[in-house]
Amino acid sequence: MNQKYVAIFLAAIMVMSILPFFFSGDANDSNTSEEVTGLEDAPGFEIIDGTHFDAEINSIAEGLTISPQGVSNAAYIDYSKVYGTPLQAFAPNITDLYSVYNTLIIKRYSAYDDEGFAFEAHVLSPEVINFQYIGAGTYNGYQLLSRGGELFNVIGTPTLLGTSSSLESVIDVSSGMSNSSTEYDEILGYVVPGAEYQMLSSEDLIAEQHYLEFRNMEDGNYTKTEIFLNPLEGTISTIAGFEANSTERGLLYDTTIEDDGRIVTVVVTSNESNFFNLAMEQYW
Repeated sequence: MNQKYVAIFLAAIMVMSILPFFFSGDANDSNTSEEVTGLEDAPGFEIIDGTHFDAEINSIAEGLTISPQGVSNAAYIDYSKVYGTPLQAFAPNITDLYSVYNTLIIKRYSAYDDEGFAFEAHVLSPEVINFQYIGAGTYNGYQLLSRGGELFNVIGTPTLLGTSSSLESVIDVSSGMSNSSTEYDEILGYVVPGAEYQMLSSEDLIAEQHYLEFRNMEDGNYTKTEIFLNPLEGTISTIAGFEANSTERGLLYDTTIEDDGRIVTVVVTSNESNFFNLAMEQYW
């Protein structure tokens, strides 16, 4: 088993983020140009001059519309819908969601590639400036706020976090100066909108592209959907093997193979008490 692939996949499942890479302990130690301590006293985004970022990020598909071409891994999670459900297993402690901005991150999209590009987009609630920063100039009308080291924010809905070069690339896409990521359009065409947790990768040893989601069906059941673009023959065989004895593990399978095997969709359903088996079903 390729250890790089396993590390990427499990990291995405358990923390869904490149944020730990960004914040290694000193990102909030910079001198502040605006220091506030409590949410009730914190000013809104209006104190930041310039253009504020504005985009919808309710899914990976929407996140990719602000991401440049070449993204190798992306993930999305709606924290407002996962706490208090088994999907909370894929979320950090809620205290950690306050730690970056001293206000709550309720939605999060992350994307990166192997060439050094990496950024996150966060929807905050409430949208206030309650963190330390240093104004570090502007790019195309957007203020870059230094968070220490090589990290910067661009304020808006969502608020962007990343290196200056990565954020400039995202701004270029949003401004129409460069093309957005379209590499995953085919596989995303098979995705039903609305899942709380989503992951997408092209660094997969069992398929050319791999989409994974978890969804609360709100009837006591949960589904895990995986979609594979150009899966290996061994992948299809492994899925068939799991499906053959799935009832023994309390799982209901619905597998669809389309376009002569070019697209394989696997939807697995379980009830809440059997969520662990659902989450751990893996096809490598």
